[in-house]
Amino acid sequence: MSQDNIVGVDILLEFLEVAFNHILFFRKIYPKEIYVKRKIYGITVYVSEHPELNEYLSNILNAIRELIKEDENSVKTISLTFYNENKLPIEKFVFDIVKLQAEFVERDPYYLKTEEALKTICLKLSMCDTYLKPLPDGSTFSIEIQTYETAHIILSENPKCEDFPWIIEDDVCD
Repeated sequence: MSQDNIVGVDILLEFLEVAFNHILFFRKIYPKEIYVKRKIYGITVYVSEHPELNEYLSNILNAIRELIKEDENSVKTISLTFYNENKLPIEKFVFDIVKLQAEFVERDPYYLKTEEALKTICLKLSMCDTYLKPLPDGSTFSIEIQTYETAHIILSENPKCEDFPWIIEDDVCD
């Protein structure tokens, strides 16, 4: 993997961590007291200080890193899905990694355009509570990585991901 690709993966993972935290904060899935304000991309974002949530996010981000290290095209989408108390999906935020890679044709050596785009996305995410209905009490969430079957096989043998809770869906369409 080239140095540019490594930096690109680091930027992607940093953004996903910020986005997940930001969405969870604004969708009020946890008490606001577990979050602290941080500055990134020139704006204020909210980041969890809760050890169990942070461990979950860290495991997800580590799995994504390992997938991309093995094959940079192995991740299709990453979804943060909210469920009602009956475990039915009620809301989904989808990060289309394939589309993101396709649009990353133009070089941005100082990542100025990239930072501006990520800032814009974070600002839009912070507005989601104004145009979405509040989540019902008892809502939960999960983060899902849609990948290819070969990626699952490779990662199931990776010691860095041996504790990752893989769930294989049979009914996923391409």
